[in-house]
Parts: sequence; C-alpha cells; structure tokens
Amino acid sequence: MAAAPEGRCRAAASRLPSFRLRRHLWLIGPLTLYALLRIPSFLEPRWYTDEAGYVTTARALLQGKVLYSQIWTNKPPLHIWTVAAVIQLLGTSEAALHVLTFLTGLVTLLAIAYAGDRLLGRRRTVIALVLAAVMLGTPLLDAELILPESLLIAPMAWAGALLLTRVAAPDSRRWPLWPVAVGALAAAGIAYQQTALADTCAFGLILATAGRASWRRVAIYAATVAGLTAAWLIPALVTAGAGKVAYALVGYWVQFTQAQVLGAGHWSLPIPIPIPISAVFALVVLAVVVSGAWLRRRDREICWALWVWAAVALLVPAVAGQPYPHYLLPSLVPTALALSSLRLRLPAGAPGSLRLARAGLIAATGLALAGAAPTGLDWPPALAVGNHSFATYYAGAFATLTRGQSLTAYQEQFDYRVSEDRAVSAWIKAHGLDGSSAVVWSADAWLYDLDDLQLLLPTPPIYNDEVLLGQDGPVAQKVADLDPEIVITEGSARQAYPEINSVLNDGYQEVDESGSEIVWLRNDLVASVMDPTGLG
Repeated sequence: MAAAPEGRCRAAASRLPSFRLRRHLWLIGPLTLYALLRIPSFLEPRWYTDEAGYVTTARALLQGKVLYSQIWTNKPPLHIWTVAAVIQLLGTSEAALHVLTFLTGLVTLLAIAYAGDRLLGRRRTVIALVLAAVMLGTPLLDAELILPESLLIAPMAWAGALLLTRVAAPDSRRWPLWPVAVGALAAAGIAYQQTALADTCAFGLILATAGRASWRRVAIYAATVAGLTAAWLIPALVTAGAGKVAYALVGYWVQFTQAQVLGAGHWSLPIPIPIPISAVFALVVLAVVVSGAWLRRRDREICWALWVWAAVALLVPAVAGQPYPHYLLPSLVPTALALSSLRLRLPAGAPGSLRLARAGLIAATGLALAGAAPTGLDWPPALAVGNHSFATYYAGAFATLTRGQSLTAYQEQFDYRVSEDRAVSAWIKAHGLDGSSAVVWSADAWLYDLDDLQLLLPTPPIYNDEVLLGQDGPVAQKVADLDPEIVITEGSARQAYPEINSVLNDGYQEVDESGSEIVWLRNDLVASVMDPTGLG
C-alpha cells in the first residue's frame, strides 16, 4: 500500500515537464518567428562603423588601457566590458557579436511574455510578442548590431516586467526585496547607456503612484540604482579623473546636441529642431504623463503604467532628433505592450478622471512617438532591390544559403568599404605588416581588428578624435608626434579632414590603393617592406 502512492508521485513527476511545456506552447510561434528573422544577421560582414569602434575600444581595454583616459568612449563602461567579454569568449567575427544580441533579444521577448501573460491575457500578449519579434528580428531598428541599446533592452524589459507585475500587490514584509531587483536591472541599463535614466525615472514615477505606493518602495529602488551606479562611476572617476569622465558621459552629449541644432559637422540634420522647442515639447509630454499617473494612482488596473513607461522612453529619441533607428529600441517593449493593451472603451461607469487620464496618457505617447519620427528605420521594406532593403537583406541571404550567390557577393552589398577593407587587409597581411602601429583616418575602424593594428589615437573613429583633440590641425599633429608605421586613409574622411595631407606628404609614401582606401607607409620602412630581398 505504501508503494502505490510512491508510484503515483513518481508518475506525476514524470508527467510534470510535459505539462509545463504544454502551458508554454503559445510562445513557440513568436520565438520561432524571431529566430527565423535573425538568420541573416549571422551572415553580415563587418560593415557597421559603430560596431568597429566598440570592438577596437574593447580590444584596447583588454590590452590594459584605462577607459576614459588612455582609451575613450562616450558610453558607460558596461557596454565596452560586455564587448570585451564576447571577444574573449567568442572572438570578433560578426557572427560572434550577433550571438549576444540574439540572446538579449530573446530575453527581451521572454520579459514581454512574462509581463503580458499576467497583465493582458494570452491573446493580447501574443500580439505584443509578434510585434516585438518583427522589430527585434529584422534589421529595422538595428537590433542585431552590438550597440548599447541592443543590450540594455533586456535588463530594462525585465525591470519593467517585475515592477508592473508586483506593484499592485501588497508587500509581505515591511521592507520588500523586489524593488531591489527592479533597481539592479535599471542600474544595469544605465551602465550600458545614459539614456536608460529616462526609463529609470519612469519606473520611479510608477512606484510612487501605482498600486500600493509607499515611500519605502521608492527609497529601496532609488538606493539600489544609486549604489550600483556609484559602484562603477567612482572607480572611473578615480582612474581617469572627474573631468574626463564628466566630458565623456555628459559634456560630449551637450556638444553633440548643439552641433545638431546649429547644423554643424556630420552630426547635423537637414532641418534641425531648436533646443527651446524640444525642451517645451518634452515638458508638455512629461506634464501630461505625470498628471495621468496621478489621476490613475488608485486604479486597480495597472496597464495605464505601460503608457507612462512608453511615453517617457519615446521622449529620448524625440528629444535627440537624430536619424539613428536604434534609439527606438528601448521604447519597443513598453510601446508593444501598451498598444496591445488598448481596448475600445473603458468599463461602463468608469469615472471621468480615469477617462481623462487614459486619453492623456495615450495622447502623450502618441506625441512622443511623432516626435521620435526623425530616427527613421534601417533597411526599409522596399520591394525594389536596393542597397538597404528587405529584398537585399532577406532575399540575398536566402540566395546565399541556397548557394545561389556567394557569401562575398552578399556581404559586399552592405557597404562599399567591405570589399575595400578586405583588399587592404589582405595586402597588409601579405607584406607582414599586421600588428603594426597605425592610424586609420576613417569613420570605419574595422581594419584595426582585421589586421591586429595597434590603436594609437584616443578613439578609433577619426571624427571623434577631431572632437576630442580639436578641429583643423591638432589630430594631424598628434599623428605626426605618434609617428605610426602605417596610415590608412579613406576618401570621404580625407576630404572632410584634409589636414592629414601635410603629415602624409612629409613622412609617408603611398604603397597600396583599394577603391577609396589608401595605405601609406612611413618613409624609412618602404624599402624593406616593398623589397624585402634588398635586390631592387
């Protein structure tokens, strides 16, 4: 008799995994869609210039250089640390880099599923998942690239998911622990990109108004965010100096925004938006969001908080006003969930204040979304075959996988510098110059990694060196002082910053040309490299 219950328990335990699997079968469709849409990302060449800068900076960090001092970035350190970890574990190929962004996208979708299933119901959650799977799976928002936004979306999505599923429930202890988890995830987002501070503030507003709001929750959350941020900020201030860190994380972005408004340099938009107008726009949206949150503070239906999060997250690209689609990534999760939560009408008898708050929050999100329109989309789904279209991206990948075209032919459609980098890299290796000290006078820094070239300047992209060291001369003088063995110039960068010509004329000789890229070798090395036998 004792054996029978034990046998039934053992049988029940053996059935449990399949039972749990059946509960989650609804996830298979959206996750499979996401995985299929991501396949071409593993065929991409090294083409995106920001990725090149991050990889080169991470390699320099692994070689012992001090961040913000000897090697420079305008991002918090967690992004470069993460890229460095990928390099150590998987290498620097595009496929290796995109393994990580595939995983962060997958984790983000699971956060949507977790929150949506508890807040919206299964059907509406699937709608949100499909929308997010398309936007994260395709290159529309550059989510496959190893950019800060592609990485921070995972911790921020889970921070929001934990917050929204717990904020309305009573706490089981005087000092609850779940705000610590939310704060830790939000702090991780800030350590990837400063703009995550917007989402962090939105979470604080929700904590202060929604459900069973209490000052203890807000205090625990704020202390966690502040403590973990200080854990990386203070060491950076000590090792690099307050001035350098302040400029990298704050001052640079002030300069960036001013350049956009004044229409100066490569940062500017065709029709820049004056700062006062952007400020007024942001204040209006924030005022509506705060008012809506206050009016709905006693509402048991917590979905209104999705609109608070979405509106604040969308304000970041709206205020930035830059044509970079990845700026929209952090707003994708709350926007997808908020849109999926829409109902045609409020329940009968809902107070007028709730109706007003609902309309206000939806309007604020719509305004922020309209303001974010200048970010645009990458690889638009045009039917015609073009350099950047779905036809090129997906049809080309399919042809490559089915051997209808070569991988080289597919990759060279991404950017004209792909084939040029490949040719220059082959020439450098053939002449035994890999590992040389070098300056790549270009926005494209992939050659540093392709040939293991030693980075001498503070930062890989030449336009950032012009910002750091000064325009019209100081960077060229720095190159002359460093006396690199190789200088590699690219046509558009050389035209934008022609001061390098004086350095080349004085101490270098052109030894190879591949399209717009030219390799210049220091005069004292030309004879031994070009004629290693010494026979002439």
